[in-house]
Amino acid sequence: MNAVILIQAHCDAWALLNHYKFDRVRSDGENIRACCKLHGGNNPTAFVMNPEGLWYCHTGGCGGGDIFTLVQRMESVDFYAAVRILAELFDVDISGVRITEKKQRHIGEIQRFIKTMKSMRPAQPTEAFSLAANVREVTRFRSFLPETLAHFHVGYVDRATLYRRSGEAYTLCRRLVFPVIFQGIQVGVALRRTHSRDYPKWSHQPAGLEFKNLLYNYDNVSGATRIAVCEGLTDVMAFYEIDVPAVATFGAGVSEAQYRLLLRSGADLIICYDGDDAGRRATQKALNLFQHKANLFTLPLEEGEDPESIGRETLKERYERSNPLWLTPMISSSSAKDFGKSTPAKIMTTETASVPRWNSSDAWPL
Repeated sequence: MNAVILIQAHCDAWALLNHYKFDRVRSDGENIRACCKLHGGNNPTAFVMNPEGLWYCHTGGCGGGDIFTLVQRMESVDFYAAVRILAELFDVDISGVRITEKKQRHIGEIQRFIKTMKSMRPAQPTEAFSLAANVREVTRFRSFLPETLAHFHVGYVDRATLYRRSGEAYTLCRRLVFPVIFQGIQVGVALRRTHSRDYPKWSHQPAGLEFKNLLYNYDNVSGATRIAVCEGLTDVMAFYEIDVPAVATFGAGVSEAQYRLLLRSGADLIICYDGDDAGRRATQKALNLFQHKANLFTLPLEEGEDPESIGRETLKERYERSNPLWLTPMISSSSAKDFGKSTPAKIMTTETASVPRWNSSDAWPL
């Protein structure tokens, strides 16, 4: 008996994901979905695992594999150590049992599963979307200039009815509204809370749109020679105020679709993820992905900082001394075929005249 086959027969996908503290684990038909722990993502549909333990991450560039490769990635161990860890986790006695590499048939099953998962990735959207609510123009928000708020068409709703993927309706109140434009069409909106006790902090509509297939503000950076890549939408707005083209990836991490869009731009990339653990992991991941494919820079951010929070003068100063990490000759966008295959990078150091207005200094609606 082979230890690998014995462990596969006792595979408990739920136990494995709970053991590694994957967030928001839930059933999705016969499969399991969760936030991907490998790249620290917060999309609860990104990570998929089937009952046999084959898995795939739709965002973050993590790829896919089986229970053994997952343990290897989580623990930074080799295949044989992963076998022993899984045997202990699943309470399987492998003493006296041979540990041999996976059979070619099993490797083929993994490859077919990954191919199937990739084929299920939604195409980029072309249908227009508008929020069924009375959206008011925002005239003041934080330290942003009125011209910036108008440029990004930031709005505000007292109350909006939204829909989950299942079709179930729910209501959110007191939300800022950020239109998401792709190829000149408003394909969705991002809604941000204005009260710290409201949950969730962000909500995206329509629910069926994969926002990780898009880049916020991508239409407006066409032709730019340098692009700042950020986590958040307000970070993009902060860069706009210092005349720097920027896009946001809707969270920390670059998906395969976003990777292809950025390569297609042909621009130098300044990675500007937040100064926290998730941001640092996402920065290293992005550097690995784009090494040899784009000129790369990073923006120096201290713990707890993000591009918006540090103020415009400081942001401009930090941008001007962004660290060059990898300079490479311009290449064609065909390199997008190599997503996830790079080696680790070495770090060297509407008309608005009649629209009611909302002002952030106004009392918050109750």
